[in-house]
Amino acid sequence: MKILMVCPDWFPFSAGLAESCYNTCKQFEKHGHSVRVVVAKDKDVDHKDLDVYEVPYAIRLLGRNPITLNLWSKIKKHIEWCDVVCLFSYMYEMNSRIVWYRKLGKFQKPIVQFYRGSLENDSLKSLSLVTQLAKLMYDKTCGRLMFKDVDHVISNSGPTINLIKQLYRVPEKKLSYIKNAIYVNEFPKWKKENKRIVFVGRLVENKGVHLFEKIVKGIPNNWRFSIIGDGPLINVVKSLSKSYKNIEILGKLPHDKCVNVVSKSDINILPTYAEGSPRSVMEASASGVPSISFAVGDVVNTIPKGCGYFIKPFDTDDFCNKLKKLIDNKDLRQKMGTNSLRFSRKEMDWKVVYPEIEKIITKVVKEYK
Repeated sequence: MKILMVCPDWFPFSAGLAESCYNTCKQFEKHGHSVRVVVAKDKDVDHKDLDVYEVPYAIRLLGRNPITLNLWSKIKKHIEWCDVVCLFSYMYEMNSRIVWYRKLGKFQKPIVQFYRGSLENDSLKSLSLVTQLAKLMYDKTCGRLMFKDVDHVISNSGPTINLIKQLYRVPEKKLSYIKNAIYVNEFPKWKKENKRIVFVGRLVENKGVHLFEKIVKGIPNNWRFSIIGDGPLINVVKSLSKSYKNIEILGKLPHDKCVNVVSKSDINILPTYAEGSPRSVMEASASGVPSISFAVGDVVNTIPKGCGYFIKPFDTDDFCNKLKKLIDNKDLRQKMGTNSLRFSRKEMDWKVVYPEIEKIITKVVKEYK
């Protein structure tokens, strides 16, 4: 097959999302398919070893969503080339416009959406008013297109399947739950206690950055709180580090250096308000490091019992209490870390996950013809 993947955020602008899309594309190539990737044209875009095409954009709404003028003229030849269009994440206007183009009759090719999180509205009250309004408007317009008017949705969050059916009345036959995947054996493994807690992610509202102050208050002075990532709230973190000297701001790191830091950490935290299947948790598990996260998206399936803690959204007191429990109990941390690694090998490795994706894509293309 000829597969066109549209992933507006790419390296180096994005980390987890781009990494997940990149590995998906490499799996397609490994299994004999041709792949092209369309991304937003940011500074110093890294094509990696894929056939990547950059699309210039006018602005990024709220610092995130790239808005492109005359998009059709920029992607027409790629859509004509492919057998199937894959849209990575529902939260991009660029992706929704491609669906709209098909509704207008500009092309007739099957479309598969890879849902990567953020549909739930439970967290809205914790976000700024502007962000709340933007999401509500998007979900009623562009979001509707991304679920009702594609041929199949592959969701990396099991609990979200029911929400999609409720909100958009999408028939169950058009929805599939498939976990995110990683190359488990390629990750460095935890070896000894380092008294380090790590956070990996974009420094934005929905990652819970404003909760860092409450979290760090419960971290002993002889433990480090290492923060990997950048984003519009970097100054919030820098300001916090002036009061708490055990905060270590590492900024955005290359993936190999990032996973090395995670493997030398004892606990991974993700106080996130919205997720699909959080890659930072998956990668920590592959290194044998337990995680604590709010139970949003597919977190309940990514941190099963005995592999860390998923916390009722958004109970920060329980989050901090569970963190203290792991800090104080080295044996429990090690047991949960061992369980996490075992789970990731069984459930989240590419050799387990990819055949499910291949089966769905092939079926969609065959049925569309």
